[in-house]
Parts: sequence; C-alpha cells; structure tokens
Amino acid sequence: MKNLPILILILLINILSFQAKAETKVHFSTGFTPPVSTFFDTVLKHIDRRLPDIAISFEVLPAERSLNLSDQGINDGECCRIPTAVMTRYKNLIPINESFMSVRFSAFEKKHNIPIKSFADLKPYTVGTVKGWKLAVNKLKEFKPAETHIVTTPDQLFKMLDQGRIDYGVMGYLSGLKSISNLKLKNIKAIYPPLAEKPLYLMLNKKHKNLIPVFNKVVADMKNDGTIQRLYDELLETLK
Repeated sequence: MKNLPILILILLINILSFQAKAETKVHFSTGFTPPVSTFFDTVLKHIDRRLPDIAISFEVLPAERSLNLSDQGINDGECCRIPTAVMTRYKNLIPINESFMSVRFSAFEKKHNIPIKSFADLKPYTVGTVKGWKLAVNKLKEFKPAETHIVTTPDQLFKMLDQGRIDYGVMGYLSGLKSISNLKLKNIKAIYPPLAEKPLYLMLNKKHKNLIPVFNKVVADMKNDGTIQRLYDELLETLK
C-alpha cells in the first residue's frame, strides 16, 4: 500500500497524456485583415469553446501565403474563402457546407446620391478600389469606368473619396466602415444594396476532411441559436 500514491500519480499522468493526445489541434489562417479577421477570430473562439476535443488557433497572414500554407497542410485550414475562387488552384482545400459570413462589396459615395445597383452603373464615373479585393478589381476591369484608380490601402481610397478625387470607392463593406471610422469621415456612406455579395466558407486541408461534419454542425447551431448574428451586430457597433 505504500506504493499506492505513486500508482495514482502514474494513472493521472497517463490519463492526462491520453487526453492531450486525443485533442485535435487545428490551426487556421486568413488573408483578411481587421475588421473581417476580427470577426473570424471571435467566431472561431466560440467554436473552440463548443468543441472540447478540438483546440483551434488562428493567425492573420498575407493572403497568398495563408492559402499556400493551408493548401500544403502546414496550416490546417483557411478562414474563410469563396470556394469557387480558390479550389481550382488550391486543390487540397475542402469547404464546409455552412457559411457564417458573406463578403459584401459596396460602392461608397460622398455626394452623388445616384442609384448605383451594379458595377455596370459605375461606367460613367471615376472609381477607386483597393489592390487585393480581387472581385472588385476584376469587375472594374470588365466594365471599364471612365477612370479607375487601384490603391494600396482602404484609408488611401477613402481619403481620395473625401477629397473628391474619385466619385465612388468600391471595396468590402466592413473594411470600408472601419476606414470611415478611422479617418473620422462624416459625409461618406455605403450605397445599398451592395454591388455583390458572396458567402465565405471555412476551408480545411483534406487531411482534416473527417472534421467537416463537426464544423458543419457547430456553425449551423451557432446560426440557429443567434450567436453568429449577435457577434456580427456587436462588431458593427464598434465601427459606428
């Protein structure tokens, strides 16, 4: 019986070791920047709390690097992408079936108050967008506005809009709101409805395809119980 404490200690160590081995670690990265990446991070933390057997970590990287690392399996997944836009090139990434966010491309204006319902409506105007927002850049190349400016950062775009150097700025809705808030601009607004809206999906490297049903269920549960909408509304409040 003198050895009982030692045996109990060994048993506890073995149990803890087994639990540590049983826990699946999943490291996601993203090419999005705040505030979109902030929302992703918040949602993933809530998912992590609901999945005791999965430990989720997250980081922000340059867009192409993030995709490459996830496709190679160095990272475990990408948060989040339009599958049709990336799967042709990145063949090892598999989307889950549930989307918890859509990327909204909006036209922002200062003074025109002219209905803009599509990229084609921008054709007579001087329009700017931001390098890296590929859908916006490609659409402006397709419809060829009177003049197009592609700048490096959202803040550059909104300074040009505020100064009257462009008629409209086109980019992601949340990122646009963040720049308006950062620069304390009072007279610039997003036009509704958005020019385009595409659902984004969490994508896992194929080595984790067995986890897709797990993530499908937890995201569906969070949508159904209102958690996703609440987190999104809380993010919007910070951008006002």
